[in-house]
Amino acid sequence: MHDPWVLANFKPRPSDVLITTAPKAGTTWMQQILHQLRCGGDPDFESIDVVVPWLECPRGGKSWQGILSGYEAIADPRVFKTHCTYPQTPGADTARLILSSRDPRDCCVSFYHHLLDMTDEARERASIKRPDSFDAYLEPWLEFGAWYRNVQSWWPHRKDDNLLWLRYEDMKADLEGSIDQILQFLGWDLQARAREQALEYCSFGWMRANVRRFTRQGGDKPMFKPGGFIRKGTVGDHKDLLTKEHEKKVLDKAREMLESDCLAFLGID
Repeated sequence: MHDPWVLANFKPRPSDVLITTAPKAGTTWMQQILHQLRCGGDPDFESIDVVVPWLECPRGGKSWQGILSGYEAIADPRVFKTHCTYPQTPGADTARLILSSRDPRDCCVSFYHHLLDMTDEARERASIKRPDSFDAYLEPWLEFGAWYRNVQSWWPHRKDDNLLWLRYEDMKADLEGSIDQILQFLGWDLQARAREQALEYCSFGWMRANVRRFTRQGGDKPMFKPGGFIRKGTVGDHKDLLTKEHEKKVLDKAREMLESDCLAFLGID
């Protein structure tokens, strides 16, 4: 799920916006928010991956040159998602960056269901095995450490002028306030009606009802079973699955890798 040639040769623009989140930390939601704010409300897009591409994702049948040629043809302001760490991200000092972080316990549980909800064909294409149990899943998730490496790499840059860091939990509590922060950060203006439409299309209910728009990449076959991918989107969902032992493992690694002020910001100190 990572093409190094695309990353090495991508040409960022100052008007670009990069969503730089760890997996399952509100990435797709932020893609939808930024697309809707950029358009002033668009209920008719075919696939979120077409309007807000996953920057480093390989595209079947396309060379890296072809992928980048497609990116060059996108009109400004371009918006991309990426799961790259700070050192991996092209344009980290050029583009505008929006990062949403989420409690690692919820991210862990969400990614587990993400794997279960994938179609057999999609898992085979990505060389991913369906986990036999949550216990069998947890240790590899901890060892790979995508959530930890992402947050650790971006934390020293949280005060950079071109970075806006939002917490998923705050966005759930006050989406309107978060959208105001995003608009101010990007310098985008919206008329009242367009803002109202954008809020509607960014709601969990609308996204759930239109889940097919979020389960494709480049218009290909859906990667997820019917009803999958847009699952709950709740805060604290980990409580239904994690045992105290599971929770301790997830938080101990966070305390090992992250600074105390970062833990406090995330609400897991």
